[in-house]
Amino acid sequence: MTRTFIAIITVVTLGQAAGARDLMELAAKSAEREIAALSSVACTETVVETKLNARDKSEQRRRRTFDYLVLVDTEDGDLAITESRVEQGGSKKSDAKPLLASTGFATMMLILHPYYQNSFEFSDLGTVEEGGRPWRRLGFEFRPGERSPSVLRAGAREYPLTWRGEVRLDEATGRIASVRASLGSQLEEIGLESLETSVRYGPVPGQESGEWLPLEAVIDLKTRHQHWRNVHTFGAYRRFEVTT
Repeated sequence: MTRTFIAIITVVTLGQAAGARDLMELAAKSAEREIAALSSVACTETVVETKLNARDKSEQRRRRTFDYLVLVDTEDGDLAITESRVEQGGSKKSDAKPLLASTGFATMMLILHPYYQNSFEFSDLGTVEEGGRPWRRLGFEFRPGERSPSVLRAGAREYPLTWRGEVRLDEATGRIASVRASLGSQLEEIGLESLETSVRYGPVPGQESGEWLPLEAVIDLKTRHQHWRNVHTFGAYRRFEVTT
């Protein structure tokens, strides 16, 4: 049975450790700037959907391309994020349902946004060297009882999700380089064994703002009998502004 996964947005809490407080404030401001920058551009999103067999070999694969943009609504002090994805190809586009529908992962940087800071507990994991430069690592884990912004949709039901994982960011600017997260609690009642995601951000050529934008999101989901992997890539960014 095909299950549809929809990740809307992810929430967080700014860390309370005195040594990390300044860094968390930088990261929160960076998340605010970057979601604003993302909402002012449109891009091309390519999604490769793969169904894997028991040996992790490709059993079925589908490639789709979309015109993609994000709308941000801050009316009445709330923060609402809406994705627009229009498949390219006109009359030639596929009418087949996705193997696994995964949306919302481009905005995983919102785990550091101040609007969502009460839903996650943060911890300082120190510094790691990657790509020839140091990155500060922050661990995060969902706080039980808080609202979850991400859901798994299986048939007509929606199951709130919890996340835990790691953020890597630039210590000087707070810019978010990557978010790696996994499901904090399994949904055994529907046979879900694991759900993992890794999202990368970085500078985009031709964008004057200098803010980092989504580059790639990988989603891996396993049930007792099936295994899916979706890879989203984002490129061809161009200026687009909308007011809601």
